Amino acid sequence: MATRAKIHVARREEGVSFSVVPKQTIVDIYSHWDGYPEGLGVKLASYLDGYHIVNGLGREGDKLFNGLGCMAASIIAELKDGPGNVYIEDKNRPHTWIDYEYYVWGDDHKGIWISIFSNDECIFVGKPEMLLEKYNTN
Repeated sequence: MATRAKIHVARREEGVSFSVVPKQTIVDIYSHWDGYPEGLGVKLASYLDGYHIVNGLGREGDKLFNGLGCMAASIIAELKDGPGNVYIEDKNRPHTWIDYEYYVWGDDHKGIWISIFSNDECIFVGKPEMLLEKYNTN
């Protein structure tokens, strides 16, 4: 049985809590399988852990995303391994029966944070390494 999830990439906004759903997102990604925090959450956090968002490249050797759009495209590239399972969400035909929603928050020169919602309730807010500490069972 599928554990459906969505990953939303959102810009950090001053005064907006990470435990509140943002009004706008950069991209919304649908994942059909293994959307629970110990699956997709750990995979997402493992990939993002140690990365920084910058505006302009130039520091070789660092784990960098050149802006929020670069991070969003990199997340899709990391998750997509063939046909099916991972899709860019069509806002005109959204998937339903979503078990988990992940919000990946970031902006230039600010840390990356992840929020997890289940049944419209925020069940986790923290940096990628904090998600790994809580949900990585390996």
